[in-house]
Amino acid sequence: MVRVLLALWHVVGLVLAVVLVTEYGVEAWRRLGRRLRYGRPHRPDRTAAADAYRGAEWAAGYFDEFHRAVRVDWRAYVEWWQRPVAGAFVTIDARGLRPTPGEESAAPDAVRILCFGGSTMMGMGARDAHTIPAMLARRLCELGHRVAVTNYGQLGHNTTQETITLQRLLKAGERIDIAVFYDGVNEMACAEQTGRADGLFNEANRRAEFNLLHPDRRRDLVAAAAMMVAPRTLRRLRELTGRELRGPLPAPAPDLARIDLEALARAVIETYAQNLRLIRMLGREYGFAPVFFWQPVITTKRVRSPDEQRWSRDYTRDPENRTRLYRAIIDERRRRPDLAAAPDAHDLSALFDDWAEPVYIDLYHLSERGNAAVAEAMLPAVAAAVEARVAAGRGL
Repeated sequence: MVRVLLALWHVVGLVLAVVLVTEYGVEAWRRLGRRLRYGRPHRPDRTAAADAYRGAEWAAGYFDEFHRAVRVDWRAYVEWWQRPVAGAFVTIDARGLRPTPGEESAAPDAVRILCFGGSTMMGMGARDAHTIPAMLARRLCELGHRVAVTNYGQLGHNTTQETITLQRLLKAGERIDIAVFYDGVNEMACAEQTGRADGLFNEANRRAEFNLLHPDRRRDLVAAAAMMVAPRTLRRLRELTGRELRGPLPAPAPDLARIDLEALARAVIETYAQNLRLIRMLGREYGFAPVFFWQPVITTKRVRSPDEQRWSRDYTRDPENRTRLYRAIIDERRRRPDLAAAPDAHDLSALFDDWAEPVYIDLYHLSERGNAAVAEAMLPAVAAAVEARVAAGRGL
């Protein structure tokens, strides 16, 4: 009996040693190799070396800081919200918002402009002074307008989440004169990821995690813990046995080749149009003017740098059908009279189509020069809304 127990102890010890080496030894060796090669335990973010940055020295430090410090917490109704950060390149204040110049020092009678959008509006890839709202605020001031611009851009948010955020701000008594919305990419990307309109980023993960602490999901919780502690070992076991591991695994992404892309495009734009309708109704009731912008996307850029060609194939096994889906959504938006002919809705989707120089730093985000071009494209419509607001206040 003692021999059996001793043999079993040796087997268990050997298995444990193999697991520890597989899970932690390999990664420790890789971290050591990266530290010797790069002087850090991880590779520099390849986005920092994007053609569109033109070799800017700050980019590597920026992405080191961004990936280390920028996080989100759960937020009721909108799923997540950014945590405060005080970095060298990225500042997120106690409200979970990036700052814009002149907001805090603006006079009480300044025109209040709230900017809504996803990470492109938030300014991922750009320093604080070079986000779209920051540049828009600066340009408006240069034109002599007295404004206070607030950047409500949140990582991954789409128009539905922004509509809910707007509603909650109004319920809390926030004063809004103009609401600027910059959307399109997240509507398209979420449709690609979920196979339906009005989905959320990583929605499958949220479904898998739902109620994981409930006693009914105790087995799933144990499986989740095992997957966190020994992901490489369990992945190898799945490969060797051909069996799926039970537990809170998210559903696989849909196969775009099996989806009616034209129908999905119609559903995406219908959802977007209904959100605009709701926002306009709120604007009439609460007395603010909405201005909507549909943003550009890398898949329509005709001349792409080597980096941009790689970005356009990121995060998908089917770049061709992704391009077809995005094109179908953009075409559907252009066909709808209530969007294409609406005086408050502006289509910026073709802004960079003919740019020969690189402007995208990844699949979705722009360089600071790209942000400046977007802000400049927004400027006439937003300035006109500011002038109309000032004239209405004067009774003209």
